[in-house]
Amino acid sequence: MFKLARKLAIVLLPIIIYFGIFIYFEPYNYFGIKHSEYNGDSAIVRVREFNSKPSDVIILGDSKMAHFDMDKVKEYVGEDVSQLSFGGASLNESMDLFDYAIKENPDIHTVYFGVSFYTLNKSYYKDRMSQIKTIAENPFAYMLNFNYNIEMLNEIVWFLKGEKNVASEHHKEWQKEDFYNPDGTERKYRKNLEEYADTIYDVCTKVPYEVDTEDVERYIEIAKYCKENGIKLYTVMPPMDTSLKELVVDKLGIDKYIKEFIEQVSPYSTVINYEYNEVNPFIQEQFYDGFHLDKYSGLPVFTKELFTAE
Repeated sequence: MFKLARKLAIVLLPIIIYFGIFIYFEPYNYFGIKHSEYNGDSAIVRVREFNSKPSDVIILGDSKMAHFDMDKVKEYVGEDVSQLSFGGASLNESMDLFDYAIKENPDIHTVYFGVSFYTLNKSYYKDRMSQIKTIAENPFAYMLNFNYNIEMLNEIVWFLKGEKNVASEHHKEWQKEDFYNPDGTERKYRKNLEEYADTIYDVCTKVPYEVDTEDVERYIEIAKYCKENGIKLYTVMPPMDTSLKELVVDKLGIDKYIKEFIEQVSPYSTVINYEYNEVNPFIQEQFYDGFHLDKYSGLPVFTKELFTAE
């Protein structure tokens, strides 16, 4: 029996060592044992955080809703808030997360739900909730996932270089050349804003823009559910830079879809519309790119306005 146990230990030792290395170097602090907290927007980590400490106020949406200073949010709201937004989230995935959160915590009383013309686009459909749920609830599914193993190995490379893989920030110190064309003439919009608008325009024309009516109908049902059950639902349309408004939304006639969506959901939820207005409340200098506010000059202003709104 001892010999069998020793042979078994020898066989299992490499696996145990590998899992130990994985736990030490995995980038998302999945197990919550590292001193430094992961500061990105992984859906897996955020679902785990919600499961371990579910709040009665939640935030849903994509990257435009995913980078708030949560200490400030708690200060403005007056209680703990669970952040369930993550970069690249589609509207249907956010609605799946709403259903999941309500099932896990029926005491939820306030929801900040980010929606934009971009996530209303029918071609912007993703369905990863079952995988997110499985990996968030099953550590072995996480450790055996190929993509997360690749990311863990990348962390080791950063470690060997003596560097740290820091989550990207929506902030940059812009230079003079960012505001001028090569011929010296002044740009109407900062260079990266024009380039970003071109990218979004290509996305919205490669497959002709079309609102996903099924998603809208489902969202309206969620809004009705919230109203019937005393849940305060804020439909948040986050800010976008004027460059996107002019070079994409107005150019493609998407404004009518934004206005129609607002009309459809207004009877059932409070709509906070920063996305499409005659006068943009945020200026170019407050944006990092067309969809994302600068971490220091724009996001704190939006955070305060949104979470102190009545």
